[in-house]
Amino acid sequence: MTIKWNYRVFLEDNGDYIIREVFYEAGGAIAGCTENAVEPWGKSLEELAKNIEWFKEALTLPVLTLADIPEPLRRSESKQEHSGNISHEQLMVELGLAEPFPVN
Repeated sequence: MTIKWNYRVFLEDNGDYIIREVFYEAGGAIAGCTENAVEPWGKSLEELAKNIEWFKEALTLPVLTLADIPEPLRRSESKQEHSGNISHEQLMVELGLAEPFPVN
């Protein structure tokens, strides 16, 4: 199964605009988003240029807020106290694409 995603502009509660990665279900509905803003990157100038183009495409789409993200996939304020990084496995679980691993 291929996960569909793109960059989207979000209006934050403080009035700032940021860009997050947004993930979509097979039918096109929003499944979740990254907790923090993302920034352009690339391992070459060409990759960086392509990434910047994707950021520009985000400016042509409707602006989102965290209220547009399904409730179960939003991270609580208490979880934001740590670095914000999660493992690939945890991302898959949060997107409903894998079962949680049992804790021993």
